[in-house]
Amino acid sequence: MGKINQGILDGFNGKVGTVVGYFWKGKPVMRGYKRFMHDKHSEAQMIVRLRFAILSELASAFRPAALVGFKSRSKSRGNTEVNNFMQLNWDAVQAFNTADVAIDYAALQLASGSLPPVQFGSAKFDTPLTVEASFAPGSDLPGASNDDHVYLFAYNPATKMGVIGKAATRAAGKASVTVPSTWSGETVHVWGLVSGGAPDTIGRSAASTYLGEGDMA
Repeated sequence: MGKINQGILDGFNGKVGTVVGYFWKGKPVMRGYKRFMHDKHSEAQMIVRLRFAILSELASAFRPAALVGFKSRSKSRGNTEVNNFMQLNWDAVQAFNTADVAIDYAALQLASGSLPPVQFGSAKFDTPLTVEASFAPGSDLPGASNDDHVYLFAYNPATKMGVIGKAATRAAGKASVTVPSTWSGETVHVWGLVSGGAPDTIGRSAASTYLGEGDMA
């Protein structure tokens, strides 16, 4: 609340009625008071809340992969692996209005880091309830180890669930993930991840690789 000490023509500080007074370079200044209205039900606000809800749902399903892929980043930044997933993937959830929302699965990041990657081939869906992918190990890359771990992660949009496969070694050249029997015939998206397995690479990871989508046999 503003206060005028010597009449209406005197300078003042603070809000008085519909105006705000203050002093600038020793001179009294008065301007109109603008009330800021925040409409929690505006289209823009509803889109933000919708994107956040979808991303939170994804973060829950992708948590097994995030725990592998963001361990080092989480430690260095002092936050959780799930928080890192949400921070890095905000733009992958696209919304133009509340009825037009899409997820860019190829843009989702499940891991980040300086560990040398492997070169994944295409995901194969020939074996019932199993996704497989071969890869070039890249064991000769500086910082790589044959003992590093390679994973496949599969996400089913229909069930909103994700599954991570057992770790294969970099030297193995092949990784797989087995999905629940209820996923038979359903479409899944698949990513490849690499994390440190040797003593000097433990905790590190490489950027994840999107391997595409396919129907489970």
